[in-house]
Amino acid sequence: MSEPNTKGPDQTPSNADLGTELRELGQQIEQAVRRTLESEQAKNLQRDISAGMREIGTQLQAALHQLREDQRVQNLAERGQQALNQARESQAVKDFQDALTRGISQLNAQLTAYIERQQTGGTGSTETPSATSTQRVPIEHEPTTGETTRLDPKKDEW
Repeated sequence: MSEPNTKGPDQTPSNADLGTELRELGQQIEQAVRRTLESEQAKNLQRDISAGMREIGTQLQAALHQLREDQRVQNLAERGQQALNQARESQAVKDFQDALTRGISQLNAQLTAYIERQQTGGTGSTETPSATSTQRVPIEHEPTTGETTRLDPKKDEW
């Protein structure tokens, strides 16, 4: 580091001394980190980690290849695809999507109104105080989903 502090115990170092010491500390830390990263141990560790990652990649590829070849996995994938196709065609999914779309549309409208009120400072609103303090939301009394349909009618239980 720099010269030892030769001031007495009652004296404090000046701001310039503090700045110099902090700069030198930063340089020392930078040199220590560089030397550590450039050391032979760090290079060996990097090589070991790289070799380990390559081995993991090789093992994962072999495992995926085995899974692709496994008939049970192929059957499961086919059943999953069939279930997904049935769900896409299901009225319940369409109803849910419609309800979700309506809900998001209402949320967007409310957010737009809120943003407009915030931009005008909240004073330019033409609504009455009772209209801004409460809101009427229509409630549908009809079911929003259709009848539940079993995907595999041959099975009676899970």
